[in-house]
Amino acid sequence: MKLPNLEDINNEQFLKKAFDPEHNKERVRCTLIRRNIYLWLFLTGIACIFITAITHQMHMSILSLLLATISLVVMTKYDTQLFFLRNLTLREDEEAKFDEE
Repeated sequence: MKLPNLEDINNEQFLKKAFDPEHNKERVRCTLIRRNIYLWLFLTGIACIFITAITHQMHMSILSLLLATISLVVMTKYDTQLFFLRNLTLREDEEAKFDEE
């Protein structure tokens, strides 16, 4: 399996592929996978915060908080990108229904 390239949502190449119906589905799938990875990192960071707080390891608790915060920020980036791509798909479906009538 070929790993997808990490791209910014404002990238010209990303926007061209986002509006192309064939590439849009691939982008949605790749973005969903990335978002889920960072969601699991966030949940792992939260779980580690509680575990390290119970065992009184302050440094590890702070590092776990840092992991959870960074993964939450990156996850919201991919969540916004996923919303944008799904919104484009919905618009194309609505336009196709409108043209058929």
